[in-house]
Amino acid sequence: MRFRTGNTVVDTLLNMKYHEAVRDVPDLRMDADKLLFPQGIVIHSYDIGVILGNAVDNAIEACRKLQSKEPGADAFIRMSSLQKGNLLILKVENSFDGRLVQRRQEEFPVTDKADRRSHGIGLGNIKNTAEKYQGAVDFKVNGRVFILSVMMKNERRNEDAFRSDR
Repeated sequence: MRFRTGNTVVDTLLNMKYHEAVRDVPDLRMDADKLLFPQGIVIHSYDIGVILGNAVDNAIEACRKLQSKEPGADAFIRMSSLQKGNLLILKVENSFDGRLVQRRQEEFPVTDKADRRSHGIGLGNIKNTAEKYQGAVDFKVNGRVFILSVMMKNERRNEDAFRSDR
């Protein structure tokens, strides 16, 4: 196992995504050394997987596109987490070609893929999942680095109190 975050679901997901990605981007650097999960985390592993899975898919696509335009360009994905009180902050940074299309009424950048019905929903999925934990999603661009931040409260959700399997 290349990745060890303290969360088995996340470790499995990241290892799988990495092995898929290096087929298209052989020199991709994927770093999750600062992506660690606290012992008493109550955010469901499934939800963390939705967030990281979508974020890493987007980051891999951006790195693939960068290298197809500029062979030899530095392709990287860096993931980190930080806990401040009851807030869990996940951050995913990746290199990209510096080109981002965003429409005025749209909250997130627009996909550049031809099939827009099947693509361009990843950031929306991330936002919906973060909101389950009274959280939010933010992104910024720093030169040719895309930085996604997801903040969530590490608290039991009201729906969890009604589940009998807990």
